[in-house]
Amino acid sequence: MKKKAQGKKSAPKQDGMIDFSFGNASYQIDPNRRKVYQRWVEVETAKTFLIMGAWNQTQAQTKKAV
Repeated sequence: MKKKAQGKKSAPKQDGMIDFSFGNASYQIDPNRRKVYQRWVEVETAKTFLIMGAWNQTQAQTKKAV
């Protein structure tokens, strides 16, 4: 059975970038451009979809909690 990676979000910065911990790595998400960066280098497309999906799930859970 494959273990599902857990994501952890932090507060958005003024420039619109969001820090997001996924698995054992930290990423920066630009929701306006739908881009994911790790150490300010763009992440490959397949991994971007995976990370953006996890981030969207945390957003949906946050909205339900409010």
